[in-house]
Amino acid sequence: MFDMEYLKSQTVLFVEDEELAREILANMLSKVFKKVLTAANGLEGLEKFEESKSSNEIDLIISDINMPIMNGLDMLEKIREIDSTIPVIFVTARNETNNILRAIDLNVTNYIIKPIQTDVLLKKIADACEKKFISNELNEKKEELENYLEAVDTVASIFKMNDDGKILFANKSLLEISEYSKEEFENLNFSELIHPDVSKESIEKTWEIIRKNEIWNGNTKFISKNKEAFYLKNTVFKVVKDSKAEYI
Repeated sequence: MFDMEYLKSQTVLFVEDEELAREILANMLSKVFKKVLTAANGLEGLEKFEESKSSNEIDLIISDINMPIMNGLDMLEKIREIDSTIPVIFVTARNETNNILRAIDLNVTNYIIKPIQTDVLLKKIADACEKKFISNELNEKKEELENYLEAVDTVASIFKMNDDGKILFANKSLLEISEYSKEEFENLNFSELIHPDVSKESIEKTWEIIRKNEIWNGNTKFISKNKEAFYLKNTVFKVVKDSKAEYI
């Protein structure tokens, strides 16, 4: 769910030719956004966008359509040559079909009819910024998960194999202890990692248990690439991916 507090980290460019209207709405936006940039026409708005592009400072554009020097549609057309995704909300004094259709072609995010109602504008702002908000949330979760996996790598050895025992994946910890490279490991079969001291009957019993969707726990003696023995306390369980059994 979108959090309006997110806007406190965002910068908006507001383009409006009427000075009083620009000041009033800019003041309102300053209470919502981290920073508000203003421009008096489309050309000035384009220039400010170009100036900020290297730092990706601007997160949202709110602009009037009908302005002197350069209107909002022409400004957006130029901006779309630079950035195809930045959200844009158009403000217009009347419901002009031709303008709206051209705005849609330029991938406008939304539009609002004057006189502006604050609650309506805030709803459209939230809708416009939601995609980036969700993207940031996902990136944060991804980074958090990567940190967890890195932590796991330091304390646990993990590998995955298919129903034939072919190794599909091995984490950093297991690669280090087994002395195989990632490429070498993925060409191995599980049976090649088991030390010769482990009986065939014991291996078959393990497979029998995990193929029945039961979890197997126990200590196993393995053998490294350099023929050195090492022991791991194992937990092995079955998962099904794309209708195929895999064992972790």
